[in-house]
Amino acid sequence: MSAQNQKMNIKAVICLCLIAGSFGELWNPNGERSKRHQEVKFRIDLLKRNPEWLDKTLEAVSDPNGPMYEVYMTNEDIKQNIGRSDREIKSVIRFFKKQCASLCPLSGEAMIHNDFIKIKTCAARYECIFDTELVRYKHPLYEKYIFHSAKTTYDLDARLKELNAPLGVRSIITGINKVGRLPPPLKYHGEIRRAKDDSTLPFEGDKVDPLIIRKNYGTDAFSTDTSSNNSQNSNCMIEFNSNYFKPSDIQVFQSHYNLPTNPLVQIIGNNDPDSGGASLGEATLDSSYLTTVIDQDTWGFFDGDWEFDFASFTQDLMNTANAPKIVSISYGNPESNFGDYNMNQCDDEFKKLGILKFTIFISSGDSGVGNTGYFWCGNYEPDYPTASPYVVSVGGTYLSDDFGGEQPWNDGGGGFSNHNSRPSWQDDAVTKYLSSSNLPSSSLYNSSGRGYPDFSGYATNLRIYYHDAWNYIGGTSASCPITAAVFTAINIERQRNGKGPLGYITPQIYQHGNDAGAFGYDVTSGYNYQPNCAKAFPAHAGWDAATGFGSVKYDKLLEIFG
Repeated sequence: MSAQNQKMNIKAVICLCLIAGSFGELWNPNGERSKRHQEVKFRIDLLKRNPEWLDKTLEAVSDPNGPMYEVYMTNEDIKQNIGRSDREIKSVIRFFKKQCASLCPLSGEAMIHNDFIKIKTCAARYECIFDTELVRYKHPLYEKYIFHSAKTTYDLDARLKELNAPLGVRSIITGINKVGRLPPPLKYHGEIRRAKDDSTLPFEGDKVDPLIIRKNYGTDAFSTDTSSNNSQNSNCMIEFNSNYFKPSDIQVFQSHYNLPTNPLVQIIGNNDPDSGGASLGEATLDSSYLTTVIDQDTWGFFDGDWEFDFASFTQDLMNTANAPKIVSISYGNPESNFGDYNMNQCDDEFKKLGILKFTIFISSGDSGVGNTGYFWCGNYEPDYPTASPYVVSVGGTYLSDDFGGEQPWNDGGGGFSNHNSRPSWQDDAVTKYLSSSNLPSSSLYNSSGRGYPDFSGYATNLRIYYHDAWNYIGGTSASCPITAAVFTAINIERQRNGKGPLGYITPQIYQHGNDAGAFGYDVTSGYNYQPNCAKAFPAHAGWDAATGFGSVKYDKLLEIFG
């Protein structure tokens, strides 16, 4: 049955959360001004001292043949090498405490690496300090709102000069997260649908469930003895934008497949499924598959703030004792919505996580190559943060008996970054791909950018028990936690063999990717696309911009990384 006919048989669409291009995807101001005494929190970004230390140290601790591979850095190591001095921190906070002091209290404190400061005050004082109004903006897809500066272009240095900020203060402040450019309105990489029955699947491909994944990706061979495991070798899911899940749904899901009851063992933040939050299924999907692809503890980090602040979130993750080292994130936005400054800030945080031996998996998006045109094929629009070279990007495939394995999911994100140039460790694989046939016009994409995804996995017709009903989900929101769960098994095996966690592995992936199928199933036919662009990047033997190196299998990963 064709994908079009399958879609006609859908009984109901529960929710539509597809990533789209950047047009029409920005916050919309509604003119409402904040209350004067409303609490406001903002972050001051500070110039990093010795910023090249991050790059050099990340490379050193991530090289399995180097002397520092089993050296474990701490937050204090990062602080001592890139952070501002305590004296400088006090000077910045003292300066802001002097501004508009009669309006309400203001407090500030350094974040863990002394490269950010958190400030808390009231709206009236914020407006007075920055000479702006704090107004309400609506999310482009959901009935959710944030308060942000009415001035979306802002000369911070000029304002600091007007306030007579001492040169020692002004010279180390690089940004304020609540003035100037609006944050990107994050969207979920997934779509939930209810089918009439199992014979009319709502997405392209065959049905997928935990038992199929365990068999095809090989995790049924993983030992479930957890007596020697520690929490750092488990995994965690990251949920933004008030996205929650019902624990009872997860219990039903696990029981249905006769798998051990495995609730989330730690919840950081607030999982409140009865609060009227977004609850669009992302957290349900993540917890369902992270806990069933292997039998292992899972943590959940919940950030209910719709004003996405990745720098602050990563600091909280790094500051959590014994946090799991495998991290699954299924959110993103077109690079153009982030802006270079924000992406640079995020990349620095990913570098820190890598230095601390975290491995970050991020879904590649659900709009194929993206597109900057409305009704025509414009330039491709890469997604972020999946296009960062400091994460593992996970694209989408679908299971198909007709093809004897997996095919690229047409909507799976993939392509080349416009922000990050191609790292040297990608040169061989990407150069080989760019010399292959049937590629789209090079005028549509930045062939010198970081290529993504790195891997792919099942992204269609995954069973999910959501809001007391059985549904199907499609999206790289599925493939990302699945792939992260398989790598969790590798981290556990490494621990059992007296080794440390994998950490930043993306360069290693490309060192081992010369042989087709080195990591699992190599997808060699099919395309991803964007509706206005028809076929985009074809799948080939080895790495390609549709499926990366293909899907992973436990025994092959164990041979390489164990």
